[in-house]
Amino acid sequence: MKKFITSNPFIYTLGIIFVFAIWFAISFTQGEGNLVFPNPIETLQKTGYLLTRKYIWDSIWATLRRTLLAFLISFLAAMVIGSIAGLFKKVYVFLKPIIIVLKSVPTAAFVFFFLVITNSTIAPVFIVILLSFPILYEAVVGGINSVPKEIKEAIKVDSGKFFRPLFKVKLPIALPYILVGLASSFALSIKTGIMAEIITGSTNAGLGSAINMYRSIDPTDLTPVFAIAFITIVIILFVDLIGYIIKRLLPKEE
Repeated sequence: MKKFITSNPFIYTLGIIFVFAIWFAISFTQGEGNLVFPNPIETLQKTGYLLTRKYIWDSIWATLRRTLLAFLISFLAAMVIGSIAGLFKKVYVFLKPIIIVLKSVPTAAFVFFFLVITNSTIAPVFIVILLSFPILYEAVVGGINSVPKEIKEAIKVDSGKFFRPLFKVKLPIALPYILVGLASSFALSIKTGIMAEIITGSTNAGLGSAINMYRSIDPTDLTPVFAIAFITIVIILFVDLIGYIIKRLLPKEE
């Protein structure tokens, strides 16, 4: 019994219950109505209703499709550029100001910039690319730099080739770092993509567009907004679970 109470799944469940308790408490202090803070029961009921609508499933798929496209582009770019920067310090130093700029510029500024030069359909894709690339890039560079010094020296002695040590030794060692970057940046990418859809006022299918639509129907009812946010949280938790399972399946270091 003691082992069960102290297990991670049990503590994780307690954390979820605690979140819902706080949610109930805040909604209770706001009084009647859904204008400020709908309670969990109303939100879950609305979530169940929305999930029966084809429009919401189309919106989920559209947001995920755009996010996955942008994320794939960011990942491939980060793997190539990050590998080079991780192997050559001068390249890393040269790219550092660019990475700092990408991390520092407010996301909203990127939204308006790409909205001007593209359109409301393409802009969220570029936003996600610029947001996720620095995170993935630093994960790749950090993973390669985590290779122990003795292994680096052994590589220099045993092989003068470039690509073989990179793919056979360095990237496998860097894999846990890359996976952590993947999980964190993908969750952030989904949220950013939805925010970009809201700001751009896109009329194409997407969770951000769905929020705009329901707000236009009844601005006094925030329950659909909370329901869509809840759907997003479930999606992100599912992605994090997949990342956790993959990480557990990786061979542990001796």
